[in-house]
Amino acid sequence: MGMVLRRLAVLSLFFVSPTCPVQAQDCAPANLLATVPMHSAEPESNIRTVPVTLNGVTRHMVLDTGGAITQLSRDTIEELQLPMHASGAAVYDINGRVSHRFALVKDFTFGDLHRGDAALLVWPETVRPYAGELAQDMLQPYDVDVDFISGELKMFAKDHCPGPVGWTPTARAVMHNKGWHLHIPVTLDGHSYDAIFDTGSRHTIMRLPTARHDFGLDSDSPGMEPYRAINGDPFLNGLLHKFSQLSVSGIVIDHPEVLIVPDIMNRNADRSPLAENPAYHHNAGLVLPELSLGMDVLKQLHLFMAFGEQVLYIAPAKASGGR
Repeated sequence: MGMVLRRLAVLSLFFVSPTCPVQAQDCAPANLLATVPMHSAEPESNIRTVPVTLNGVTRHMVLDTGGAITQLSRDTIEELQLPMHASGAAVYDINGRVSHRFALVKDFTFGDLHRGDAALLVWPETVRPYAGELAQDMLQPYDVDVDFISGELKMFAKDHCPGPVGWTPTARAVMHNKGWHLHIPVTLDGHSYDAIFDTGSRHTIMRLPTARHDFGLDSDSPGMEPYRAINGDPFLNGLLHKFSQLSVSGIVIDHPEVLIVPDIMNRNADRSPLAENPAYHHNAGLVLPELSLGMDVLKQLHLFMAFGEQVLYIAPAKASGGR
C-alpha cells in the first residue's frame, strides 16, 4: 500500500480570526474569484494536488484541509534556491519528524490569492514528490468549493448569501478551530467525535488510545490488519480495522476502514518543563486528533467550506449536481 500523508503542525504563530455569519439582508450573489484544477497525486491514494506559482515557477502542492500552515518541501526550496531561516515555530508530522525552519518566497500565488514575501515553513517529510502542502492559511480568506468528481476547487469572496453556489447540500456541519485544526462532529459506531476533515491523508485515522478506550481494540483484536511502515518509517506501524458505520451530519458511509495508529507525533518535540510553571511541559498537548476523515471518505463528498459562516456544507459527490 502507498504512503500515508503526515499529520500536521502545532504553531504558536497561527491565528484564525473569528467571523460572523453573513446576514441575509446584507448578502449578495456569490463572486467567483478563481477556479483551480485539482489533480490526482499518488495512484490509489485519492489525494489531490493543486497548482501554485513560486516566484513565477508553477509547482503542485498537496491540498491539505487538515493542515494549519502551508509548507514547502526541501527539494523545492533547493531547486528554487529559496533563502531559509530559523523559525520560532515548529511543525510536526504523524511520524514525529520536526522542522524549525522557514523559506521565504518573494511571490506566492494560488488561484486568486497573491502573497509577497511569504514565509512558508519547511515540510518535515523528506521524500514526497510534491512542492509541499497547501493548508488552511491559504484557504480561509475565501469560501471554498471542493468538487472531487469534477476535479475543481473554486474560490469565492465571503460576502455572499449563505450556502454553496450552484448545488444543494444535504448536510451542514458547524466548523470550529481546536488545536489548529478545523473540526466537525462525526459519529462512528455510536461514538461521537470532534473529527478533522483531512484531504492531505489517504486514510481515515484514529489514535490507538481512542480505539482501545472506546472500542476495546488492540493489535491482537479480531479484524485488525497490520499496516507496516507508515510514511516509510519502520518504527511506526498501524492497524486497519473495518467499522460498521460512519455518519457526518446525517450522511452515512457504510463499513469504513480506519487506520489505527500509535500516537508518537511528539516523540521529537521539546518536552522540557515550562519556565513559568515546571509542573507543565512544552508540547504536552501535541497529540493526534482522536479521529480524522481522510480521502477514503472525503472523495465520496462534495464540500463547501464557508469560512465566512464557519460552516461546512456537504453532499454526496454524485448527488450535488446542478453545475
